[in-house]
Amino acid sequence: MSRPLNASYETVPKSARAKHIPGFQRDLLYVIAGADQPSGQDVKDEIEQYYSSEINHGRLYPNLDTVVNKELVEKGQLDRRTNYYAITDEGEQAIEDRREWVLQYID
Repeated sequence: MSRPLNASYETVPKSARAKHIPGFQRDLLYVIAGADQPSGQDVKDEIEQYYSSEINHGRLYPNLDTVVNKELVEKGQLDRRTNYYAITDEGEQAIEDRREWVLQYID
């Protein structure tokens, strides 16, 4: 399914949204799915370890907000200063869809 260049994410059917996730956002999903309600700082620490470089807040938090807006992750509040992130069922499905797609090309 191709998406018109001027189509917004919301016009893409939910079943196809997993195919429209940039790699960095997909990596955020993996980190969040593998942790128990990590804070943004926890996600940042883990993703920096994987990328072996510093990820600035100006890259991290807009991408976290995007996966929240895509309903792949939910955001809650731990305290007045700290949010947590949790994978949603749709986020889990996006990960599973990607895994199945990748496995078809690997022996």
